[in-house]
Amino acid sequence: MIPDFAESEPRTAPDDASDALDQLDLTSEILLSAARAGVVQAKEITDFHPVTARGMTQWMETVASLRRSLDERSWTLGNPKNSPRAISPDGKTSIMVMGGDENTGSQTTPPQAARRRGPSTRDTMQCNGQEMLDVTLPLPRGWSDQEPLTWVFVYHWSRRAPQLQAELSLARDLDEDGRTFAWHHRILLPEQDLGEFNIPQRPAGPDFDIDFRIQELK
Repeated sequence: MIPDFAESEPRTAPDDASDALDQLDLTSEILLSAARAGVVQAKEITDFHPVTARGMTQWMETVASLRRSLDERSWTLGNPKNSPRAISPDGKTSIMVMGGDENTGSQTTPPQAARRRGPSTRDTMQCNGQEMLDVTLPLPRGWSDQEPLTWVFVYHWSRRAPQLQAELSLARDLDEDGRTFAWHHRILLPEQDLGEFNIPQRPAGPDFDIDFRIQELK
């Protein structure tokens, strides 16, 4: 599904996010509650855990909370190349979750990935570009007409203040560095105060695609 606003404007301001999300059968509450759920679990990580545990825990719990909430709205689960997605009931829209940099939610500078993304993300962005431009392009292996348009739920924990920045954005390309995105449209969400969680620093750790190669043993 390509809403009209995604074809005409580069971004939707936080005050107008609700109307834009409604066209995607989503709400700010669903998205922000998922991100906060990740914070709740990440705050339990201690210095005894591996250094990657806090960031990985936040990402995993955000994914799980979002997909659980959307399951109640008849969205389904998808895991292309082991990259977790939520897919709309009509199969035309999917959402993936990604940690972003300090520009997440900014009205002036678009965000980039906090950590390097892998080949499944790049393939998805290429498919997005194909659907938005409606031209013949070389497509990733395994692409089909059933490939949904994939939005990215981007979140960031600020280094400077206890706040959560987030947006739901439609990417059209990913550079070879695995971090630099070009965006079709960005729906900016209101910042969320996380002061009550008393967490001294932004989570650290990997946020990447995981590809498995399974071979039959002889």
